[in-house]
Amino acid sequence: MEMEKKNLAIIILAVVLAASGIGNVILAITGGLIQKAPSKTTVIYGYASNPAALDPVDTWDVPSHVIQHQITQSLVEYDLSGYVKTGEHNYTLKPVLAEYWIQESTTRWSYKLREDVFFHDGTRMTAEDVMWNFERTQWFINATGMLPANATSWVGFPSSLYFLTDGTPIFNSFEADDDVDPLNFTIVLNAPFGALNDLLAFGATNILSPESTPFYEYLDLANDVLVGTGPYEYVHFKRDREVRLVRNDMYWGFPGYFEVAVLRIIEDDTARMTAGLAGQFDYIGGVTKVYIDTFKADSDFHVEDVGEDLCYFYLEIYAGPDTYANGSLKPGETYQTQKNPAYLRRALALAINYTYIYNEILAGYAVEGTTAVPRAMPGHNASVVQASDSSRTYAGNLIEARQILIDNSADIVARGGLDTSTFDTGVDADWTGKNILGRSLALNRHFGSNTNLRTNQLMDTNFNMIGIQTIEAIREWGDYLDTGEQTPWVMDIGYVGWCPDYLNPFNMIDPLFNLASGSCFSRINDTSTGGLTETMDAAAATSGQAQLDLYGKIQSLIYDVDRTLNPASHTHISGWVYLVQQTHKADLKGVKYNVMTNVEIQGWYYDV
Repeated sequence: MEMEKKNLAIIILAVVLAASGIGNVILAITGGLIQKAPSKTTVIYGYASNPAALDPVDTWDVPSHVIQHQITQSLVEYDLSGYVKTGEHNYTLKPVLAEYWIQESTTRWSYKLREDVFFHDGTRMTAEDVMWNFERTQWFINATGMLPANATSWVGFPSSLYFLTDGTPIFNSFEADDDVDPLNFTIVLNAPFGALNDLLAFGATNILSPESTPFYEYLDLANDVLVGTGPYEYVHFKRDREVRLVRNDMYWGFPGYFEVAVLRIIEDDTARMTAGLAGQFDYIGGVTKVYIDTFKADSDFHVEDVGEDLCYFYLEIYAGPDTYANGSLKPGETYQTQKNPAYLRRALALAINYTYIYNEILAGYAVEGTTAVPRAMPGHNASVVQASDSSRTYAGNLIEARQILIDNSADIVARGGLDTSTFDTGVDADWTGKNILGRSLALNRHFGSNTNLRTNQLMDTNFNMIGIQTIEAIREWGDYLDTGEQTPWVMDIGYVGWCPDYLNPFNMIDPLFNLASGSCFSRINDTSTGGLTETMDAAAATSGQAQLDLYGKIQSLIYDVDRTLNPASHTHISGWVYLVQQTHKADLKGVKYNVMTNVEIQGWYYDV
């Protein structure tokens, strides 16, 4: 294998340049032909957040994925060019580093790799390179149970995606032999898994160069370089300043218009919007909804109304046991008890003024929140009645929330709170300014997020109307992820957005509510008969309409305010669904509009 990995493309390129006498015109090798690429240009993307990770195997946040998507590629990916008009999309899978695939049996899939694909370090990609990457993924998801926990090696953030619900890894083994066929790679599964190609479209199995990537350590965001096969090469990340990329002129496809891509990081929403309106960015990311009309009114910008978001925005409430700061259980607590019980979570859900969120905080660019299975995905349960349902009023919800707290006065007192049994649901003075829990609910706020700030301010006001007080902790995104995975008990409520990794309900429900998942910050542990865990296991073990019906039941268990309370009730409170816009300079072309929160800078260009 190593003998075949020569810096062939670099050698050919150098010979061609020397023979041509061309100085500042860049040539690219594409499909064995030499073609002229555009002259030097720079594109600037106004970026809303620092990435949380550099290594795809440990990445589960959108900012990091967007960056990695420009640099690395998978065997198959979703085609983002399926946008027709507002609300109409066709997200089909397309071959990328694989030219095609064959399902040889229910547990055996073979992929024919693309020829003449080179990593950014000049080495040629082969089947054994691909196998190396998949085996590295297996290592970091701890498929063998041998992964050590230390400063450079821990279980990858998205590891739960790669396990069946019974705890068995999806992947059994891989087959590749460059001496036989350097372009054939085979995956053997432990059990049938029909969504395999959808899973491969998720970035954790994107292909990195074995020559430039450590197998047993994660790439470090502060110091390392990400080396893939994509149309852009990684230069550097400077926190709170920028991520810089340069065009890969050895790319197997057309390398794109812009030679340099700068993702300029301004986490403060107002400062980023001000810079965008001043013309400092070609593409403005994370445009807050109160600024949409301003951009629409400016002829220098184009705002595309793409449709209803596939992403799910919600409040996650800690539903695990009451613990000390180090995570040890307080007296009388077990792993099934809940610091914030189901009745309290329902009262909180009912106390929120959702209309204010849609119309004021999000300026009319959002609609009623969805369950964890978005309305546009198979398996969405449209019959669930949430606290935000249009059949309900805020005044009526508030009375109902207060009655719930009166009915559960004995438990509130037992937990160190006030006796609410004599309070009147119709008398505000009985509730406002009180601290009926005997403690404040700890709200997380993502640093720089104006939406999170205003939502927390609303919760503080609304929860005061039912005698509950709040306190806020501000965390950068990476710190929030670490806190949620390692010490979630220090946060009672966090505002989160969750976008689908692939378009199947398993991908939305299992990572968010499976206790084994690194993203189940609520620590919900419902072991009741017919409850959340039992129903999740049953859903994952079946398929077709039977599977969708079970996922519908799960949505009812969690969100339905008309259903009798159960241990999983309102572990999440659905917030809103954004109406998606993409905003850029009016003469920037080639933007692939989509609601999958991704961009492909390679296709952008200016008519000159």
